[in-house]
Amino acid sequence: MTEKRSDKPQDPALKTIVITGGATGIGFDTAKLLLESGPYRVALIGRDQALLDEAARSLEKGSDYISTFQCDLKEPAQVQKTVSKILAVHKTVYGLVNNAGVYPFGGVLDTTMETWNEAFDVNLRAAFLLCQGLIPAMKKSQEGGRIVNVSSTAGILPNHFALAYSVSKAALIQLTKTIAKEVGKEGITVNCICPGIVRSPLHEANHSSRSELEEFYARRGSTFPLGRVGEPKDIAGTIRFFLSDDAAWITGDTCVIDGGRLLL
Repeated sequence: MTEKRSDKPQDPALKTIVITGGATGIGFDTAKLLLESGPYRVALIGRDQALLDEAARSLEKGSDYISTFQCDLKEPAQVQKTVSKILAVHKTVYGLVNNAGVYPFGGVLDTTMETWNEAFDVNLRAAFLLCQGLIPAMKKSQEGGRIVNVSSTAGILPNHFALAYSVSKAALIQLTKTIAKEVGKEGITVNCICPGIVRSPLHEANHSSRSELEEFYARRGSTFPLGRVGEPKDIAGTIRFFLSDDAAWITGDTCVIDGGRLLL
């Protein structure tokens, strides 16, 4: 694991937001929106350091505002070491966005233990370990903290032949509510968003070509009440809201952002 950081003292007015899956898709657009709107700095966690470096360059902010941490979220020891590295760099953390996820296909008869474990390791256990590791730092802060877990509409209405994904995302909703009850008195809010189909690397792995992927987006989006699949920026705005003071009296909530998909 490596991290990119500044050795200069940090501006105490800026709130540090940790974002998993921060190099691409929803995570990247969330980081971009936070840096544009302030008062935030972002700590991006990702598996690929080259993608993290590219994201940091694309965000066009100095190292005072962006740090990157390479970590394979499937590995508990790496997650715990990354928490220590983040706290060594930033001292305090205000927000955590558990955005990273994997989407293995498979129904009840063809889901392997490998795909089951991968879904739960990344979609659920990593979120739990990051909450466990960063909540103590939030408790020490006079400002409290904000946690936003990115689940899925599949956690509410399961996707066809996506057993491990759907069950792990449903468990993430319950994790959100359980932690919210526990830490509310500490001034920490914990909320969950459930995106529908959004253009992101999550779907790219399950399609053999760009044309096939675009056909999937067009076909599925045309059936939604709003007539299209989501863009990462459609989700980033809601994440920013839950991190803001405007959401100070909301906790344990599950917010669906799906273009009306669940109405169907």
